Amino acid sequence: MRYAQKLICLLLLVLSASFGVGGCYLLYSDFGVQLTRTGEANAAAHAQTCTLLQTEIIDLQRRGDDTGDDTVVSLLQAREGATALWRGDTLLCDTLGVPCAAPLENGTMRTVRSGDTVTALYGSDLQGNLHLVSAFDLTGLYRDRDASLRRFLGLEVVVLAAGAAVMAVLARQVTRPLRVLTATSAEIAEGEYSRRTALHTGDEIEQVSRSFDKMADAVQEKIADLEADVQKREDFMGAFTHELKTPMTSIIGYADVLRNLQTDPDEQREAASAIYHEGRRLESLSQKLLALLALGGEELELTDVDLGTLWPQLRAACPAVPLQTPAESCVVHGDADLLLDLLCNLVQNAAKASAPDEPVTVRCRDNGATVTVEVEDHGCGIPRAELDRVTEPFYMVDKSRARKQGGSGLGLALCKRIAAAHGSDLTIVSEPGQGTTVQVILQKGGAL
Repeated sequence: MRYAQKLICLLLLVLSASFGVGGCYLLYSDFGVQLTRTGEANAAAHAQTCTLLQTEIIDLQRRGDDTGDDTVVSLLQAREGATALWRGDTLLCDTLGVPCAAPLENGTMRTVRSGDTVTALYGSDLQGNLHLVSAFDLTGLYRDRDASLRRFLGLEVVVLAAGAAVMAVLARQVTRPLRVLTATSAEIAEGEYSRRTALHTGDEIEQVSRSFDKMADAVQEKIADLEADVQKREDFMGAFTHELKTPMTSIIGYADVLRNLQTDPDEQREAASAIYHEGRRLESLSQKLLALLALGGEELELTDVDLGTLWPQLRAACPAVPLQTPAESCVVHGDADLLLDLLCNLVQNAAKASAPDEPVTVRCRDNGATVTVEVEDHGCGIPRAELDRVTEPFYMVDKSRARKQGGSGLGLALCKRIAAAHGSDLTIVSEPGQGTTVQVILQKGGAL
């Protein structure tokens, strides 16, 4: 059974119970009042009949006239009304119209039903061992009560029918938000994640609607994140497979040449050099992948690192790069090996983007509570549309140039992970044809 049907049935049950009980109470209360008043009037009429009959019998006795059974019966029959008279246990006359086998006890009343008639009997004792019973017809009073009850029941049916129609409309309006919620949830389940209820009812249903929409927003965001992660994984695997394919093809090809063909020493050296170059490229790719995986989620134990001690190591790691390092020294809170790796990757990327013998500048700026480390080049720069993607694994702006220079597209991705491990991020400012500046802000170490 639907909620609206349950609501209608419940309201009809309450309405019919309250209306029926209230109406019947009023009807029977009014009938009881009328019955009491009629009973009082009938009792008074019976008492009057007894008094008058008793008075006439006493007058006859005073005059010395006959007061026998026939005389008493004639006196009683001279009066209007349905009565019965007994002397002792002997019935003298009976015009009651209803069965009454024996006289009633003095001062009592009894209601007798005979067919469709209802009669009230009143009994009293008179002098001379006489017993009088008077009958009063109550059929009209009961008939009026039954007619009123039938009219009330008919009215109740009409009222309940009209109430059911009104309740059906109201229930439909009340349950409309629930239907909207149901339809919306079904559409979201089918993939329409942008669907919202947006109900404005001004009551608890609106609060439920807002909570539902917030939940749908969270679900949509989560699904969008999952889809983005899946797409990134697919892009990563595609790029990784492509990056492996090129050097492996060269290695297999040159190895096959060395294995199957008789080549002169120069060709052998060329083939061995190509195999060595591509092997080193695969080694570099695997090392960077391992470094990325190692920075996946473990927290680092950061210590104070004097950047001045990293400049000689940086120059030794990048001997072919004309490097300009700062004379001043700054102490930061970090991991020395990872910071050196970050600087090496930034410097090598800058050198690849620059012309031969073009210097790469490293700066260190004390900001008080933080230290900004910059690596600047004056090379080809990065298009503005590419800035948001250059830190993605295997993403390369100029793939042919990057591969020619031995790049794999993992350097900036690794730098971004190292910066994130230090609670920072990479800020890249670049103009095509003018160069690029990469900044990372680190927490200052030592005594502040």
